Amino acid sequence: MASNGIPKKRIFLNFFENGCVGSHMAPGQWRDPLDKGHTKDRIEYWLNLAKLAERGKISFIFIADSYTSHEVYSGSADPMLRAGAQIAVMDPVTLVSSMAAVTKNLGFGITASTSYMTPYMLARTFSSLDHLTNGRVGWNVVTSWSKSSARALGHEDVVPHDERYACAHEYMDLVYKLWESSWADDSVVWDRERRIAYDPKKVQRVEHKGKYFNASAIGPLHPSPQRTPLLCQAGTSPAGKAFASKHAEAIYVGGLFPSQTKGNIAAIRASAAANGRNPKQILFFVGISPILGKTIEEAQAKYERARENADVIGGLAQFSGYTGIDLSRFPIDEVMELKEQPGDTAIHSMLENFNKTTGNSDPWTPRRLGEFMALGGFHPAPVGTPEMVADVFEEWINEADVDGFNISYTITPGSQEDIVDLLVPELQKRGLMWTDYEVEGGTLRENIYGVKGESGLPSGHYGNKFKYGSGFEGDSIEALKNAGDAETSAVPDRTI
Repeated sequence: MASNGIPKKRIFLNFFENGCVGSHMAPGQWRDPLDKGHTKDRIEYWLNLAKLAERGKISFIFIADSYTSHEVYSGSADPMLRAGAQIAVMDPVTLVSSMAAVTKNLGFGITASTSYMTPYMLARTFSSLDHLTNGRVGWNVVTSWSKSSARALGHEDVVPHDERYACAHEYMDLVYKLWESSWADDSVVWDRERRIAYDPKKVQRVEHKGKYFNASAIGPLHPSPQRTPLLCQAGTSPAGKAFASKHAEAIYVGGLFPSQTKGNIAAIRASAAANGRNPKQILFFVGISPILGKTIEEAQAKYERARENADVIGGLAQFSGYTGIDLSRFPIDEVMELKEQPGDTAIHSMLENFNKTTGNSDPWTPRRLGEFMALGGFHPAPVGTPEMVADVFEEWINEADVDGFNISYTITPGSQEDIVDLLVPELQKRGLMWTDYEVEGGTLRENIYGVKGESGLPSGHYGNKFKYGSGFEGDSIEALKNAGDAETSAVPDRTI
Protein backbone atom coordinates (compact mmCIF):
# COMPACT_ATOMS: atom_id res chain seq x y z
CA MET A 1 0.00 0.00 0.00
CA ALA A 2 1.09 3.54 -0.67
CA SER A 3 1.40 5.95 2.26
CA ASN A 4 -2.04 7.40 1.48
CA GLY A 5 -3.69 3.99 1.87
CA ILE A 6 -4.37 3.57 -1.85
CA PRO A 7 -3.06 0.31 -3.35
CA LYS A 8 0.04 0.80 -5.45
CA LYS A 9 -0.38 0.54 -9.19
CA ARG A 10 1.09 -2.61 -10.70
CA ILE A 11 3.13 -1.94 -13.81
CA PHE A 12 4.35 -3.94 -16.78
CA LEU A 13 7.81 -3.98 -18.28
CA ASN A 14 8.36 -4.63 -21.98
CA PHE A 15 11.62 -5.06 -23.85
CA PHE A 16 11.63 -2.60 -26.77
CA GLU A 17 13.38 -4.23 -29.74
CA ASN A 18 13.61 -4.21 -33.50
CA GLY A 19 15.17 -6.51 -36.05
CA CYS A 20 17.99 -4.12 -36.93
CA VAL A 21 21.20 -6.14 -37.25
CA GLY A 22 23.39 -3.75 -35.26
CA SER A 23 22.25 -1.00 -32.94
CA HIS A 24 18.62 -0.26 -32.04
CA MET A 25 17.94 3.15 -30.51
CA ALA A 26 21.60 3.79 -29.68
CA PRO A 27 23.67 4.25 -32.87
CA GLY A 28 27.26 3.12 -32.56
CA GLN A 29 27.00 0.84 -29.54
CA TRP A 30 27.94 -2.15 -31.68
CA ARG A 31 31.53 -0.91 -31.15
CA ASP A 32 31.37 -2.16 -27.56
CA PRO A 33 32.95 -5.65 -27.44
CA LEU A 34 30.15 -6.74 -25.08
CA ASP A 35 27.38 -5.84 -27.52
CA LYS A 36 25.77 -8.70 -29.48
CA GLY A 37 23.42 -6.64 -31.66
CA HIS A 38 25.32 -7.66 -34.77
CA THR A 39 24.16 -11.26 -34.17
CA LYS A 40 20.45 -10.49 -34.60
CA ASP A 41 20.58 -12.27 -37.95
CA ARG A 42 20.96 -15.56 -36.07
CA ILE A 43 18.12 -17.23 -34.19
CA GLU A 44 20.21 -17.82 -31.07
CA TYR A 45 20.07 -14.10 -30.29
CA TRP A 46 16.28 -14.11 -30.20
CA LEU A 47 15.98 -17.39 -28.30
CA ASN A 48 18.32 -16.12 -25.57
CA LEU A 49 16.48 -12.80 -25.39
CA ALA A 50 13.11 -14.54 -25.02
CA LYS A 51 14.35 -16.82 -22.24
CA LEU A 52 15.92 -13.86 -20.42
CA ALA A 53 12.68 -11.87 -20.72
CA GLU A 54 10.57 -14.69 -19.33
CA ARG A 55 13.00 -15.19 -16.46
CA GLY A 56 12.54 -11.52 -15.61
CA LYS A 57 8.71 -11.73 -15.86
CA ILE A 58 8.71 -9.22 -18.73
CA SER A 59 5.17 -8.88 -20.09
CA PHE A 60 6.09 -8.83 -23.77
CA ILE A 61 8.83 -8.09 -26.26
CA PHE A 62 7.67 -5.12 -28.31
CA ILE A 63 9.22 -5.34 -31.79
CA ALA A 64 9.33 -2.08 -33.73
CA ASP A 65 9.79 -2.26 -37.49
CA SER A 66 10.73 -0.20 -40.53
CA TYR A 67 10.92 -1.13 -44.18
CA THR A 68 13.95 0.96 -45.12
CA SER A 69 16.39 3.27 -43.40
CA HIS A 70 16.21 7.04 -42.87
CA GLU A 71 17.38 9.01 -45.89
CA VAL A 72 16.77 12.58 -44.71
CA TYR A 73 20.15 13.63 -43.29
CA SER A 74 22.25 14.68 -46.30
CA GLY A 75 19.62 12.97 -48.49
CA SER A 76 21.34 9.62 -48.08
CA ALA A 77 21.23 6.35 -46.13
CA ASP A 78 25.02 6.45 -45.74
CA PRO A 79 25.02 7.83 -42.16
CA MET A 80 22.74 5.01 -41.00
CA LEU A 81 24.85 2.42 -42.81
CA ARG A 82 27.99 3.66 -41.08
CA ALA A 83 26.23 3.78 -37.70
CA GLY A 84 24.70 0.33 -38.14
CA ALA A 85 21.33 1.70 -36.99
CA GLN A 86 17.85 1.17 -38.48
CA ILE A 87 19.32 -0.57 -41.50
CA ALA A 88 19.29 -4.28 -42.41
CA VAL A 89 16.10 -4.86 -40.40
CA MET A 90 14.80 -8.41 -40.00
CA ASP A 91 11.09 -9.06 -40.58
CA PRO A 92 9.66 -9.31 -37.02
CA VAL A 93 7.07 -11.91 -38.01
CA THR A 94 9.85 -14.41 -38.76
CA LEU A 95 11.23 -14.14 -35.22
CA VAL A 96 8.22 -14.82 -33.03
CA SER A 97 7.42 -18.51 -33.49
CA SER A 98 10.91 -19.55 -32.45
CA MET A 99 10.81 -17.35 -29.33
CA ALA A 100 7.38 -18.70 -28.44
CA ALA A 101 8.73 -22.25 -28.63
CA VAL A 102 11.19 -21.62 -25.77
CA THR A 103 8.77 -19.68 -23.53
CA LYS A 104 5.36 -20.24 -22.00
CA ASN A 105 4.10 -16.86 -20.79
CA LEU A 106 6.03 -14.13 -22.59
CA GLY A 107 4.02 -12.07 -25.09
CA PHE A 108 5.10 -10.56 -28.39
CA GLY A 109 4.01 -7.20 -29.80
CA ILE A 110 4.63 -7.07 -33.56
CA THR A 111 4.57 -3.93 -35.69
CA ALA A 112 2.70 -4.10 -39.01
CA SER A 113 1.53 -1.28 -41.25
CA THR A 114 -2.01 -0.59 -42.43
CA SER A 115 -0.46 1.41 -45.26
CA TYR A 116 1.17 -1.46 -47.12
CA MET A 117 -0.09 -4.87 -45.93
CA THR A 118 -3.47 -5.90 -47.32
CA PRO A 119 -6.06 -6.58 -44.58
CA TYR A 120 -6.56 -10.22 -45.54
CA MET A 121 -2.83 -10.99 -45.53
CA LEU A 122 -2.37 -9.29 -42.18
CA ALA A 123 -5.36 -11.08 -40.69
CA ARG A 124 -3.97 -14.43 -41.80
CA THR A 125 -0.47 -13.69 -40.46
CA PHE A 126 -1.68 -12.68 -37.01
CA SER A 127 -4.22 -15.51 -36.77
CA SER A 128 -1.43 -17.93 -37.62
CA LEU A 129 0.85 -16.49 -34.95
CA ASP A 130 -1.95 -16.41 -32.39
CA HIS A 131 -2.53 -20.12 -32.94
CA LEU A 132 1.17 -21.03 -32.88
CA THR A 133 1.90 -19.02 -29.71
CA ASN A 134 -1.24 -20.11 -27.83
CA GLY A 135 -2.57 -16.57 -27.96
CA ARG A 136 0.50 -14.55 -26.96
CA VAL A 137 0.66 -11.97 -29.76
CA GLY A 138 -0.23 -8.33 -30.05
CA TRP A 139 -0.36 -6.11 -33.12
CA ASN A 140 1.27 -2.68 -33.02
CA VAL A 141 -0.94 -0.85 -35.53
CA VAL A 142 0.98 1.78 -37.49
CA THR A 143 0.21 4.04 -40.43
CA SER A 144 3.54 4.44 -42.24
CA TRP A 145 4.92 7.98 -42.57
CA SER A 146 8.37 7.46 -44.12
CA LYS A 147 8.88 8.66 -47.69
CA SER A 148 11.78 6.25 -48.18
CA SER A 149 9.51 3.35 -47.23
CA ALA A 150 6.83 4.58 -49.63
CA ARG A 151 9.34 4.70 -52.49
CA ALA A 152 10.73 1.28 -51.61
CA LEU A 153 7.23 -0.18 -51.81
CA GLY A 154 6.36 1.34 -55.17
CA HIS A 155 4.70 4.63 -54.18
CA GLU A 156 5.72 8.17 -55.06
CA ASP A 157 4.95 9.55 -51.61
CA VAL A 158 3.14 8.81 -48.37
CA VAL A 159 -0.60 9.34 -48.03
CA PRO A 160 -1.39 12.57 -46.12
CA HIS A 161 -1.51 12.12 -42.34
CA ASP A 162 -5.25 12.36 -41.58
CA GLU A 163 -6.21 10.31 -44.64
CA ARG A 164 -3.87 7.56 -43.46
CA TYR A 165 -5.95 7.38 -40.29
CA ALA A 166 -9.24 7.44 -42.19
CA CYS A 167 -7.94 4.50 -44.21
CA ALA A 168 -6.77 2.77 -41.02
CA HIS A 169 -10.24 3.00 -39.45
CA GLU A 170 -11.73 1.14 -42.42
CA TYR A 171 -8.80 -1.30 -42.36
CA MET A 172 -9.67 -2.13 -38.75
CA ASP A 173 -13.32 -2.72 -39.67
CA LEU A 174 -12.27 -5.26 -42.28
CA VAL A 175 -9.80 -7.18 -40.11
CA TYR A 176 -12.34 -7.28 -37.25
CA LYS A 177 -14.75 -8.92 -39.71
CA LEU A 178 -12.15 -11.47 -40.76
CA TRP A 179 -11.21 -12.28 -37.15
CA GLU A 180 -14.54 -11.92 -35.35
CA SER A 181 -17.44 -12.22 -37.82
CA SER A 182 -16.66 -15.11 -40.12
CA TRP A 183 -16.35 -18.18 -37.87
CA ALA A 184 -18.65 -19.14 -34.99
CA ASP A 185 -17.03 -20.25 -31.74
CA ASP A 186 -18.35 -23.80 -32.33
CA SER A 187 -17.52 -23.99 -36.04
CA VAL A 188 -14.62 -26.44 -35.52
CA VAL A 189 -16.12 -29.91 -34.99
CA TRP A 190 -13.82 -32.64 -36.42
CA ASP A 191 -16.79 -35.02 -36.49
CA ARG A 192 -15.55 -38.36 -37.84
CA GLU A 193 -18.99 -39.94 -37.99
CA ARG A 194 -20.56 -37.15 -40.06
CA ARG A 195 -17.34 -36.46 -42.00
CA ILE A 196 -17.35 -32.77 -41.09
CA ALA A 197 -14.21 -30.90 -40.12
CA TYR A 198 -15.61 -27.37 -40.07
CA ASP A 199 -19.37 -26.89 -39.95
CA PRO A 200 -20.36 -24.89 -43.07
CA LYS A 201 -23.47 -23.66 -41.27
CA LYS A 202 -21.22 -21.93 -38.73
CA VAL A 203 -18.94 -20.14 -41.21
CA GLN A 204 -20.02 -17.10 -43.20
CA ARG A 205 -18.39 -15.10 -45.94
CA VAL A 206 -17.21 -11.57 -45.28
CA GLU A 207 -18.45 -9.09 -47.89
CA HIS A 208 -16.85 -5.69 -47.60
CA LYS A 209 -17.19 -2.89 -50.13
CA GLY A 210 -15.76 0.31 -48.72
CA LYS A 211 -14.04 3.50 -49.74
CA TYR A 212 -10.51 2.10 -49.47
CA PHE A 213 -10.92 -1.69 -49.40
CA ASN A 214 -12.99 -4.44 -50.98
CA ALA A 215 -13.00 -8.07 -49.91
CA SER A 216 -15.11 -11.17 -50.40
CA ALA A 217 -13.74 -14.07 -48.39
CA ILE A 218 -14.16 -16.49 -45.53
CA GLY A 219 -11.92 -15.52 -42.61
CA PRO A 220 -8.46 -16.96 -43.31
CA LEU A 221 -8.32 -19.25 -40.26
CA HIS A 222 -10.61 -20.79 -37.67
CA PRO A 223 -10.84 -18.87 -34.37
CA SER A 224 -7.48 -18.46 -32.66
CA PRO A 225 -7.12 -18.20 -28.86
CA GLN A 226 -7.55 -14.41 -28.85
CA ARG A 227 -9.22 -14.04 -32.27
CA THR A 228 -8.11 -10.40 -32.44
CA PRO A 229 -4.55 -9.93 -31.15
CA LEU A 230 -3.93 -7.45 -28.35
CA LEU A 231 -4.08 -4.07 -30.11
CA CYS A 232 -1.17 -1.69 -29.57
CA GLN A 233 -0.74 1.79 -31.05
CA ALA A 234 1.29 4.97 -30.84
CA GLY A 235 0.16 8.39 -31.94
CA THR A 236 -0.67 11.61 -30.11
CA SER A 237 -1.89 13.80 -32.97
CA PRO A 238 -5.64 14.55 -32.86
CA ALA A 239 -6.25 11.81 -35.45
CA GLY A 240 -3.94 9.44 -33.58
CA LYS A 241 -5.69 10.04 -30.26
CA ALA A 242 -9.10 9.43 -31.84
CA PHE A 243 -7.84 6.17 -33.35
CA ALA A 244 -6.29 5.08 -30.05
CA SER A 245 -9.37 5.82 -27.97
CA LYS A 246 -11.46 3.68 -30.33
CA HIS A 247 -9.19 0.73 -31.03
CA ALA A 248 -6.04 0.53 -28.88
CA GLU A 249 -5.61 -1.54 -25.74
CA ALA A 250 -1.92 -0.74 -25.16
CA ILE A 251 -0.61 2.67 -26.21
CA TYR A 252 3.01 3.70 -26.54
CA VAL A 253 3.43 7.35 -25.54
CA GLY A 254 6.44 9.63 -25.87
CA GLY A 255 7.74 12.32 -23.58
CA LEU A 256 10.91 13.19 -21.73
CA PHE A 257 9.29 14.05 -18.40
CA PRO A 258 5.94 13.09 -16.82
CA SER A 259 4.26 16.50 -17.00
CA GLN A 260 4.80 16.48 -20.76
CA THR A 261 2.92 13.19 -21.14
CA LYS A 262 0.15 13.13 -18.54
CA GLY A 263 -2.15 15.41 -20.57
CA ASN A 264 -2.12 13.07 -23.56
CA ILE A 265 -2.86 10.06 -21.35
CA ALA A 266 -5.73 11.82 -19.59
CA ALA A 267 -7.19 13.01 -22.92
CA ILE A 268 -7.18 9.52 -24.47
CA ARG A 269 -8.69 7.94 -21.36
CA ALA A 270 -11.46 10.57 -21.38
CA SER A 271 -12.14 10.03 -25.08
CA ALA A 272 -12.30 6.27 -24.57
CA ALA A 273 -14.79 6.71 -21.73
CA ALA A 274 -16.91 8.92 -23.99
CA ASN A 275 -16.91 6.04 -26.50
CA GLY A 276 -18.28 3.66 -23.85
CA ARG A 277 -14.97 1.98 -23.03
CA ASN A 278 -13.50 1.38 -19.60
CA PRO A 279 -10.58 3.85 -19.57
CA LYS A 280 -8.62 1.61 -17.21
CA GLN A 281 -8.63 -1.09 -19.89
CA ILE A 282 -6.30 1.08 -21.95
CA LEU A 283 -2.70 0.65 -20.83
CA PHE A 284 -0.07 3.33 -21.47
CA PHE A 285 3.62 2.54 -21.91
CA VAL A 286 6.34 5.18 -22.00
CA GLY A 287 9.71 4.60 -23.63
CA ILE A 288 12.75 4.69 -21.37
CA SER A 289 16.47 3.88 -21.76
CA PRO A 290 18.00 3.31 -18.32
CA ILE A 291 21.67 2.63 -17.66
CA LEU A 292 22.00 0.63 -14.44
CA GLY A 293 24.85 -0.24 -12.12
CA LYS A 294 25.07 -1.85 -8.68
CA THR A 295 26.68 1.41 -7.60
CA ILE A 296 26.43 4.93 -8.98
CA GLU A 297 30.09 4.67 -9.98
CA GLU A 298 29.44 1.51 -12.00
CA ALA A 299 26.42 3.08 -13.71
CA GLN A 300 28.38 6.23 -14.54
CA ALA A 301 31.23 4.16 -15.99
CA LYS A 302 28.74 2.36 -18.26
CA TYR A 303 27.36 5.72 -19.36
CA GLU A 304 30.82 7.07 -20.17
CA ARG A 305 31.63 3.94 -22.19
CA ALA A 306 28.36 4.35 -24.11
CA ARG A 307 29.14 8.02 -24.68
CA GLU A 308 32.52 7.08 -26.14
CA ASN A 309 30.90 4.61 -28.54
CA ALA A 310 27.99 6.87 -29.53
CA ASP A 311 27.78 7.64 -33.25
CA VAL A 312 27.06 11.37 -33.40
CA ILE A 313 26.20 11.49 -37.10
CA GLY A 314 24.01 8.42 -36.70
CA GLY A 315 22.15 10.19 -33.90
CA LEU A 316 21.66 13.26 -36.10
CA ALA A 317 20.44 11.05 -38.94
CA GLN A 318 17.89 9.48 -36.58
CA PHE A 319 16.67 12.92 -35.49
CA SER A 320 16.38 14.01 -39.12
CA GLY A 321 14.55 10.81 -40.02
CA TYR A 322 12.01 11.19 -37.20
CA THR A 323 11.35 14.88 -37.89
CA GLY A 324 11.83 15.01 -41.69
CA ILE A 325 14.27 17.92 -41.21
CA ASP A 326 17.77 17.64 -42.71
CA LEU A 327 20.30 18.88 -40.15
CA SER A 328 23.34 18.35 -42.35
CA ARG A 329 23.35 22.06 -43.24
CA PHE A 330 24.74 22.91 -39.80
CA PRO A 331 28.54 22.70 -39.11
CA ILE A 332 29.03 19.94 -36.57
CA ASP A 333 30.59 22.04 -33.79
CA GLU A 334 28.89 25.39 -34.30
CA VAL A 335 25.83 26.58 -32.40
CA MET A 336 22.73 25.94 -34.51
CA GLU A 337 21.00 29.10 -35.67
CA LEU A 338 17.32 28.22 -35.87
CA LYS A 339 15.46 31.08 -37.46
CA GLU A 340 15.21 30.81 -41.22
CA GLN A 341 14.40 27.36 -42.59
CA PRO A 342 11.08 25.44 -42.43
CA GLY A 343 11.01 23.30 -39.32
CA ASP A 344 13.46 25.45 -37.33
CA THR A 345 10.73 26.47 -34.86
CA ALA A 346 9.87 22.83 -34.23
CA ILE A 347 13.55 21.96 -33.66
CA HIS A 348 13.88 24.86 -31.23
CA SER A 349 10.89 23.58 -29.21
CA MET A 350 12.37 20.07 -29.06
CA LEU A 351 15.73 21.40 -27.86
CA GLU A 352 13.99 23.40 -25.14
CA ASN A 353 12.33 20.18 -23.97
CA PHE A 354 15.68 18.42 -24.00
CA ASN A 355 17.10 21.21 -21.81
CA LYS A 356 14.27 20.78 -19.29
CA THR A 357 15.09 17.09 -19.07
CA THR A 358 18.86 17.42 -18.69
CA GLY A 359 18.92 20.66 -16.71
CA ASN A 360 21.66 21.76 -19.10
CA SER A 361 21.10 25.08 -20.89
CA ASP A 362 24.33 25.06 -22.91
CA PRO A 363 23.90 26.08 -26.57
CA TRP A 364 23.01 23.23 -28.89
CA THR A 365 25.51 22.16 -31.51
CA PRO A 366 24.86 19.28 -33.90
CA ARG A 367 27.50 17.26 -32.05
CA ARG A 368 25.70 17.70 -28.72
CA LEU A 369 22.34 16.84 -30.29
CA GLY A 370 23.74 13.80 -32.10
CA GLU A 371 25.25 12.44 -28.90
CA PHE A 372 22.01 13.10 -27.01
CA MET A 373 20.02 11.20 -29.63
CA ALA A 374 22.48 8.31 -29.63
CA LEU A 375 22.05 7.90 -25.86
CA GLY A 376 18.29 7.79 -25.53
CA GLY A 377 17.09 10.82 -27.48
CA PHE A 378 13.32 11.18 -27.25
CA HIS A 379 13.22 8.81 -24.25
CA PRO A 380 14.16 9.57 -20.66
CA ALA A 381 17.53 7.96 -19.99
CA PRO A 382 18.20 7.75 -16.24
CA VAL A 383 21.64 6.64 -15.07
CA GLY A 384 22.05 5.14 -11.61
CA THR A 385 21.48 2.35 -9.15
CA PRO A 386 18.33 0.20 -9.17
CA GLU A 387 16.92 2.35 -6.36
CA MET A 388 17.57 5.58 -8.28
CA VAL A 389 16.06 4.28 -11.53
CA ALA A 390 13.07 2.81 -9.68
CA ASP A 391 12.45 6.28 -8.24
CA VAL A 392 12.23 7.62 -11.81
CA PHE A 393 9.77 4.88 -12.72
CA GLU A 394 7.63 5.75 -9.68
CA GLU A 395 7.60 9.42 -10.68
CA TRP A 396 6.19 8.47 -14.10
CA ILE A 397 3.60 6.16 -12.52
CA ASN A 398 2.40 8.69 -9.97
CA GLU A 399 2.45 11.84 -12.08
CA ALA A 400 1.68 10.69 -15.63
CA ASP A 401 -0.51 7.64 -14.80
CA VAL A 402 1.50 5.28 -17.00
CA ASP A 403 0.91 1.53 -16.75
CA GLY A 404 4.30 0.33 -17.88
CA PHE A 405 7.52 0.96 -19.73
CA ASN A 406 8.95 0.00 -23.11
CA ILE A 407 12.60 -0.39 -22.19
CA SER A 408 15.26 0.26 -24.82
CA TYR A 409 18.77 -1.04 -24.43
CA THR A 410 22.16 0.61 -24.81
CA ILE A 411 24.06 -2.63 -25.33
CA THR A 412 22.50 -6.05 -25.73
CA PRO A 413 22.08 -8.31 -23.83
CA GLY A 414 23.88 -6.40 -21.05
CA SER A 415 21.24 -3.72 -20.65
CA GLN A 416 18.40 -6.26 -20.59
CA GLU A 417 20.30 -8.42 -18.08
CA ASP A 418 20.62 -5.38 -15.82
CA ILE A 419 16.86 -4.85 -16.02
CA VAL A 420 16.15 -8.46 -15.07
CA ASP A 421 18.83 -8.87 -12.40
CA LEU A 422 18.95 -5.38 -10.86
CA LEU A 423 15.79 -3.36 -11.57
CA VAL A 424 13.07 -6.04 -11.51
CA PRO A 425 13.88 -7.16 -7.94
CA GLU A 426 13.74 -3.54 -6.76
CA LEU A 427 10.37 -2.94 -8.42
CA GLN A 428 9.04 -6.19 -6.97
CA LYS A 429 10.28 -5.20 -3.52
CA ARG A 430 8.29 -1.97 -3.82
CA GLY A 431 5.15 -3.87 -4.83
CA LEU A 432 5.11 -2.24 -8.25
CA MET A 433 5.59 -5.34 -10.39
CA TRP A 434 4.19 -8.84 -10.36
CA THR A 435 6.39 -11.66 -9.08
CA ASP A 436 4.91 -14.05 -11.62
CA TYR A 437 2.60 -13.94 -14.61
CA GLU A 438 -1.07 -13.57 -13.68
CA VAL A 439 -2.23 -16.56 -15.74
CA GLU A 440 0.31 -19.33 -16.12
CA GLY A 441 0.43 -20.37 -19.76
CA GLY A 442 -2.28 -17.83 -20.52
CA THR A 443 -2.84 -15.56 -23.48
CA LEU A 444 -1.28 -12.11 -23.72
CA ARG A 445 -4.67 -10.48 -23.08
CA GLU A 446 -5.30 -12.68 -20.01
CA ASN A 447 -1.95 -11.67 -18.53
CA ILE A 448 -2.30 -7.99 -19.37
CA TYR A 449 -5.81 -7.68 -17.93
CA GLY A 450 -5.28 -10.29 -15.22
CA VAL A 451 -8.50 -12.20 -15.88
CA LYS A 452 -8.25 -15.92 -16.60
CA GLY A 453 -10.51 -17.07 -19.41
CA GLU A 454 -10.94 -13.57 -20.89
CA SER A 455 -8.83 -13.88 -24.04
CA GLY A 456 -11.05 -11.94 -26.43
CA LEU A 457 -11.63 -8.23 -26.83
CA PRO A 458 -13.21 -6.63 -23.73
CA SER A 459 -16.97 -6.19 -23.84
CA GLY A 460 -16.86 -2.41 -24.26
CA HIS A 461 -14.38 -2.48 -27.11
CA TYR A 462 -15.54 -1.33 -30.56
CA GLY A 463 -14.25 -4.57 -32.13
CA ASN A 464 -16.70 -6.55 -30.02
CA LYS A 465 -19.55 -5.28 -32.19
CA PHE A 466 -18.31 -7.55 -35.00
CA LYS A 467 -18.85 -10.84 -33.20
CA TYR A 468 -20.23 -13.71 -35.29
CA GLY A 469 -23.93 -13.30 -35.97
CA SER A 470 -24.09 -9.60 -35.04
CA GLY A 471 -24.43 -8.42 -38.65
CA PHE A 472 -22.49 -5.27 -37.79
CA GLU A 473 -20.75 -3.86 -40.87
CA GLY A 474 -18.61 -1.20 -39.22
CA ASP A 475 -18.61 2.55 -38.81
CA SER A 476 -16.73 3.01 -42.08
CA ILE A 477 -19.54 1.38 -44.06
CA GLU A 478 -22.16 3.38 -42.15
CA ALA A 479 -20.27 6.57 -42.96
CA LEU A 480 -20.12 5.58 -46.62
CA LYS A 481 -23.87 4.88 -46.64
CA ASN A 482 -24.60 8.19 -44.95
CA ALA A 483 -22.43 10.02 -47.46
CA GLY A 484 -24.36 8.32 -50.27
CA ASP A 485 -27.68 9.23 -48.66
CA ALA A 486 -26.54 12.83 -48.33
CA GLU A 487 -25.59 12.98 -51.99
CA THR A 488 -28.96 11.47 -52.95
CA SER A 489 -30.91 13.91 -50.79
CA ALA A 490 -29.05 16.81 -52.37
CA VAL A 491 -30.45 15.88 -55.81
CA PRO A 492 -33.81 17.61 -56.56
CA ASP A 493 -36.79 15.25 -56.67
CA ARG A 494 -37.96 15.33 -60.30
CA THR A 495 -40.59 12.61 -59.99
CA ILE A 496 -44.26 13.43 -60.61
